[in-house]
Amino acid sequence: MLRKAFVLLGLAVLLSLLFPLKWLLKETGVDPVNLHVPGADLAALCVVVAMVPALLMFRDGRLEHRIPSWSAWVAALGLSSLVFLLLHVNWSLDLATVYAREAIAGGGLLPASISHVSLLDGVELAARFGVLVAMVGLLMHLDGPVQEEAPAPRRRRKER
Repeated sequence: MLRKAFVLLGLAVLLSLLFPLKWLLKETGVDPVNLHVPGADLAALCVVVAMVPALLMFRDGRLEHRIPSWSAWVAALGLSSLVFLLLHVNWSLDLATVYAREAIAGGGLLPASISHVSLLDGVELAARFGVLVAMVGLLMHLDGPVQEEAPAPRRRRKER
């Protein structure tokens, strides 16, 4: 069940990265930077919208039966997808920002020349690449397609 959820979430994140939403909003005259949605940003909403085509692709490809039992690809896909989503939800982004500021502050884990914004942008970029690489790795290691069992051959009656 968790494998299925990770793959569905990974597919939705990957599909959401393909939506040119910011470009579409700019073309229609809406400023995507000033467009505020309570609780999440546009990337998280794109993931929610992309869940429908991801579910259809999951069913059409019969991925539930083809996903290998726990592998590094499934774990990396789940981790990358969750990090991407958490960086686009307001409360978790606030927590990550506070942690990044503390890590960079005097005597912190990271040098002071790195800003907390660039650190979070780097983590988001790493999550995007992680989703892409893990999804490709997972799709390359799928089990063979599920074969529907052919009906049993009929025996001919012996003529008497």
